[in-house]
Amino acid sequence: SAGAAGREHTVAQNRHTSAMRTSAGDGRSAEADPAVKMADLERALLRKLSQRIAGSITSYSRRTPNADPREKARDFLENLDWHLPEDLAELGSAARAFPELVSDSVAELLDESLDFVSAYLSICGHVLASAGSRWLQQGRPRRKAEVLAGLLQRAMTATNETFALLERGFPDGAEARMRTVVELGVIATFIERSSTEIAKRFEASHHVEMWRRKEDDHIRGLTAETIQIIDKQYQRVIQRHGVSMARPYGWASPAFDNRRVTYADISRAYGNVVSSSRFSNASHRVHASHSGSMKSAAADSVGVCLHGPRPVGFYMPAYECMDSLHQSATAFLRAVRSSRRNVELVYWTELLHYTMKEAQLQITHAQAVIDPEWARRSIANLPELDIDGIFLKI
Repeated sequence: SAGAAGREHTVAQNRHTSAMRTSAGDGRSAEADPAVKMADLERALLRKLSQRIAGSITSYSRRTPNADPREKARDFLENLDWHLPEDLAELGSAARAFPELVSDSVAELLDESLDFVSAYLSICGHVLASAGSRWLQQGRPRRKAEVLAGLLQRAMTATNETFALLERGFPDGAEARMRTVVELGVIATFIERSSTEIAKRFEASHHVEMWRRKEDDHIRGLTAETIQIIDKQYQRVIQRHGVSMARPYGWASPAFDNRRVTYADISRAYGNVVSSSRFSNASHRVHASHSGSMKSAAADSVGVCLHGPRPVGFYMPAYECMDSLHQSATAFLRAVRSSRRNVELVYWTELLHYTMKEAQLQITHAQAVIDPEWARRSIANLPELDIDGIFLKI
């Protein structure tokens, strides 16, 4: 089958990957044998199903050539019902075995990087708690800092989700989730550099979005009382902030002379060209576009589609996710600092930057181990790489 053939190709790829980064005698290469056995079992089970389908088609074509094929297919399934679930469960077990080996391989490769990513997230959590319990309480709490705290919390969750996908070997899914981290970083930077009124409008935009979803019939099962509450909240926001709030990104319109605003306007407002490019590139993994299919598709030399985890492609989503998360964190800390000047905040800001760079350095090392040619091409732009040490591991 196509799936089994694809796995045979990926088994060979995984052998090559493991051999590049492990020493003799550590036992990792031995795991290729069970992977081959499970790929063979998967192929055998699919061949068994194919033979049964072919036999059923031949039978009904001879006996009842004019019968509805859907009825025959249903009869076929009913006849197999007593042991088909067991066969399907066995097929699924075989199909899952190899992806787990690939995922373990990627997780091992990213292990040191994930330590620093987790350390960064831990520091972010401490900073958020300290801001709520001490720093903001020492002066008058700023609405802007409180809004940015919510954005940072979302960015932290999305970062965890991004690296969970990367660790399991799904870089395309991780890049799609990274897109949210990029957007959160852009919005956080924009709000931090804008007036407090913009932060208030952003906070109130939730009621507008709820009203718009209700109007578009995207929320099912609303009671008459709930609809009335949503309508009242919407009208209150419009009365306070103006009709411009009703438009998409209307909360940001005062910063653009009250004209219609797009995400691209917000992204470019402070020269954030890099984030704009990241968002655009990652969008291919989100939207149902042909360009997205072309970018995500992977196949072996004979054209068999590979749809499982991959031990490659993690570098860009991982590296850029940390950059964008750091945007949200620094925007929050700048807002807190403007609310209550505190030298301690400067130290925490510098520590977060240091931790981000360490995480990115480990991500770069992991990419260099799996792709030494990339390391050789990039060495001039990456002086922090211990290239000799990396090549000793290969």
